[in-house]
Amino acid sequence: MRNPPRWRARRLRYAHAAMRFLACLLLALSMAAPARADEAQKPNKIERGANKAAKGVERTVKRTGDWAERTGNRAGKAAERTVDKTENWVKKKLE
Repeated sequence: MRNPPRWRARRLRYAHAAMRFLACLLLALSMAAPARADEAQKPNKIERGANKAAKGVERTVKRTGDWAERTGNRAGKAAERTVDKTENWVKKKLE
């Protein structure tokens, strides 16, 4: 068949376009599948609860450490003030 009828040529064009579309679709899906597999999975409820508890403990430890540091500094300053006042009192009494 050197010159196929128009209706057959039209069908071949549609079939060719459909096959090209399917080939592109398969190629795109095959490239996208490994990229999706690399994504981190969302942790389950137990893991999320454990992470949340760990963060809470870290925050509490940090808060407690900050509190202890402030309290220690305050106590140290109070002791220094007491020593200074006592020294001044002794100096006044001895003069």
